[in-house]
Amino acid sequence: MRKLDLHGFTLEEAYEEFTDFIYSAYQDGISKVEIITGKSGKIRQEFPHWSESSHQIQYIETSWHGGSFIVKIEKKY
Repeated sequence: MRKLDLHGFTLEEAYEEFTDFIYSAYQDGISKVEIITGKSGKIRQEFPHWSESSHQIQYIETSWHGGSFIVKIEKKY
């Protein structure tokens, strides 16, 4: 599974990395990815809002350890 670790990025940088990563996964036909946000902080708080605005994301779920999200990508038609 492809993973993106957003530790160390500013909020703006993290958003750009996230959108590029999701678009790339969508283009490559990847069905699930993991986005590592950490268990707290601004990126963690904003991530659900970012996901809602992405047309390539079908749904997200919190990982069992709470420091990342599993993201289901829409199929490319």
